[in-house]
Amino acid sequence: MWTWLGHGDPRVLGGMTVAAALVILGVGRLRRVRRRRGTEGRPPIEPWRHQSMASAVFRWMTLAVVVAGLTGAGLLWLLGFPRLPAATAFGTTEVLELLKIALAVVAGLGGVVLLAVNLRKQRVAEAEHRLDEAKDEREQAQSFNERFGTAAEQLAHENATVRLAGLYAMAGLADDWVANRQICVDVLCGYLRLPAEDSDETERKVRESVLRVLDDRLSTTWRTPKLDLDLTGARFSAQSVMELPTAGRIRFDRVVFEGDVLSAGPRQAESVSYVGAAFRNSDTRFTRGGTFEDAWFGGRLSFGVSLAYREQFTFRGCHFVNATLGFEGGNERGRIRFENCEFENCVFDFRKLDSARLDAREVVILNSSLSRGKIDLRGILASGVVLRIRMSELRGVGFVVPEVIVEGGTKTVALEGSEVAEMELPAEYVIVRSYLP
Repeated sequence: MWTWLGHGDPRVLGGMTVAAALVILGVGRLRRVRRRRGTEGRPPIEPWRHQSMASAVFRWMTLAVVVAGLTGAGLLWLLGFPRLPAATAFGTTEVLELLKIALAVVAGLGGVVLLAVNLRKQRVAEAEHRLDEAKDEREQAQSFNERFGTAAEQLAHENATVRLAGLYAMAGLADDWVANRQICVDVLCGYLRLPAEDSDETERKVRESVLRVLDDRLSTTWRTPKLDLDLTGARFSAQSVMELPTAGRIRFDRVVFEGDVLSAGPRQAESVSYVGAAFRNSDTRFTRGGTFEDAWFGGRLSFGVSLAYREQFTFRGCHFVNATLGFEGGNERGRIRFENCEFENCVFDFRKLDSARLDAREVVILNSSLSRGKIDLRGILASGVVLRIRMSELRGVGFVVPEVIVEGGTKTVALEGSEVAEMELPAEYVIVRSYLP
C-alpha cells in the first residue's frame, strides 16, 4: 500500500490533497458560473438535467470516496504512518469498534447518496420554479401587449365615447406596466399632437380629459420613474398643459399656445424646450426661467421679476410682433436676454418697476432689430441701467419718458455699438456708446 503511495512521500500526499481541493473548487466554480449566467438572462449551464439519477449518485459517491480516501491518507501522514497490529491481536472489543467504524462509513456513504438525491430534487424544483416564473412573465407581457393594442385601437376610434374608454384603458395599463409606462404616456401625448377641428366640441372634451388624466397620474402614481412629455406640434388653449407636474423633460417645440392667460414655465420639469413655438395668448406670463428659440410672440408678455427670483430667460432668434413686453417687480436678480431677435411694432413697458434697483444685465438686447414701437420709461425711479441694447438696429422707435426728471438719477437705457435711424434719443435717459449713425 505504501509503495503505491510513494513510500509515504509527503510531497505525493500533499499533491493528492491539493488535487482533491482543486476538484472541490472546480465543482463550486461550475455552480457559481451556472447561477451567474442564469441571473443574467442567458440559459443556465445545467448538465445534470441530462443525466440519470444513478449517474448523479455515482458521481457524488465517487467524489465522497476520493475525498474520504485523501482525508484518511492525510491523517496517516500526520500520525507518521503507524504500523497496524496483526489480525490475531484484535480482541472482541477492538472488533466491535472496527464494526462501528465500518457501519459509520456505510452510513456516511448512505448519507451522501441521500444528499445527492435531495440536491437533485432541489435543483429540479428550482428549475421548475424558474420556468414557471418565466412563463408567468411571458403571459403577463402578452396580456400587457394585448391591452396596449386594444387601448390604442380605442383611441383611434371615430366615436368620442370609445376614445374616452381607450384613454382610461391606456392610463390603467400604465398604472400596471411600470417597465413601459413611458410608452403609454407617449401614446397619450401623441394623441394630443394629432390635428383637430376647432369646432369639434366632443374632441375638445376628450383632449381635456387626457390632460386631466396626465395631471392626476403625474402628481400621484406616476411620480417614478421620471416621465418625459413630447407635445411637439400640438395646439393648446388651456393653462392646464403648462401645469403638468412631471419631473422629466417637456418638449413644446412648434406648439401653438392661444387663449386668454398663459403662465409659461412648468414648475417641476427637468428641462423645457420651446423651439419654434407660437404664443398667441392675450397675456403670457413668464414665471420660470427657460430658453425660447425661433419662437413667435404676440399680445402682452409679462416678466414677473419678483416671481422669477434668480431665474433667467433667454430668447434666441425669436419674433415679436405687436407685442407688449411688461417688466414687473423690483430688487430681484432675474435676467432677461434677447439674442438675434426681431421686434416689430413692440412696446417695452417699464412702468411697473417702481423703485426698482435692477442689475445692469437685467434686460439685454443683443444683435437684434427693433422697428417702430416704443420704450416706455415712465415707471423707472431708480438709478442705474435697466435696458442694455448692444450691436442692434433701431428704426423708428419712440421713447416715452417721465414728465419730471429725477435728480441725481443716471441713465436707464444704454446703446452700445447700435445703429439708430428715424428716431430721437432723450439725452436724460439714454447713454450712447459707439453710436453708429
